[in-house]
Amino acid sequence: MAKNPRFDYRKTPKGWLVNIPGSVSDTGRFRRRYFETRDQAKAECQRLREIYQGGRAKASDITAALAEDATRAAELLAPFNVTLAQAAAFYASHHDTRSKAPTLSEAWRAAIENRPNHRERTIADLRAWRKALPAWFIALNVFDIEPAAIKRALDEVTKGRTRWKSGLRYISSVLGDCVKAGTIAENPVKRVHVERKPDYAADVSIYSPPELKRLMAACRDYDEGIDKRCASCTTAFAVMAFGGVRPEEVAKLRWDDVSLELHNIRIGPTIAKKARRRNVRINATLATWLEIVPMGDRQGRIVPTRWRFKAARVRKEAGIDGHEKQDALRHSFGTYMLAVENDLDALKSDMGHEHVRVFFEHYHKAVTKREAMPYWEVLPPGTMLPDDIN
Repeated sequence: MAKNPRFDYRKTPKGWLVNIPGSVSDTGRFRRRYFETRDQAKAECQRLREIYQGGRAKASDITAALAEDATRAAELLAPFNVTLAQAAAFYASHHDTRSKAPTLSEAWRAAIENRPNHRERTIADLRAWRKALPAWFIALNVFDIEPAAIKRALDEVTKGRTRWKSGLRYISSVLGDCVKAGTIAENPVKRVHVERKPDYAADVSIYSPPELKRLMAACRDYDEGIDKRCASCTTAFAVMAFGGVRPEEVAKLRWDDVSLELHNIRIGPTIAKKARRRNVRINATLATWLEIVPMGDRQGRIVPTRWRFKAARVRKEAGIDGHEKQDALRHSFGTYMLAVENDLDALKSDMGHEHVRVFFEHYHKAVTKREAMPYWEVLPPGTMLPDDIN
């Protein structure tokens, strides 16, 4: 029969010592505690006696099934050097944290509300992905989301790899907010295996000079269809093709931002993708396209009404795949400008990039200056570049 523990104290050079057996220790292990005064040590011994006596009283109420369950639990925990009480405390804390965590749907809604100053395109994409993701996934508690669930949800929605990485970025952004709020300890997206494509950068699409000619020629009025007044699309396509301005920036650009006298287009913080002001140089080719616009028409936005629909028709009439060539005019500008000018700093300023890596991924193509020149010679009918440019 096991002996009852003794709760005594004694004086030592370090102070008044109390030996605490593992049965009443908060760690489950034998401990030694030192106190400055005898009264403190005596009070601690009395406290330990009360804990032990209370534990013995509760022990008499333990059923055989509970004792058997506790024995099995102790055996499972033994290799980890963890007591049953510690494991129970961890579970209680874990369960409490989970119960306070939101569902992914709630976290997604909060992420949208917390981004009032982000681009309209970003907010629209966030809303679209929230609707697109499977109902079973969006209903998950963020505490329970595992990498396998993220991969399964994206595979189910995208049916391939076209939009897979885009969806992963938005999921990561929403769960990243949860990490910042302390709701979860780690973003599970970090553990999602993403298949890498070694030649991904080489797949970036650009326009060939003949394709660009067809596109600009298709900016004309048609006899049939809802969106038949497409001649007014010319300026917007020219600014993208010969100025490298992003499509969403072009949609907000006004003629007040264009200065032919100063040879630049002002991209203000409310227009720019990253809310940073920049000036885009107006080169000779772009100037030629801008100068053909009558003075009376140089007001308001540079894109016509129903721009998206008219732009889609222009691409269709030109035989251009709008999905394949997404952002291709900007990529074309960067590629062909780098080939003829070879001034990386000036190009970074025009396009609003910060890192050289972006240029080598998207614009640093195997295009020679001789091969690039026809791109810059795509001009309005009846016009030509100044002699000092050719």
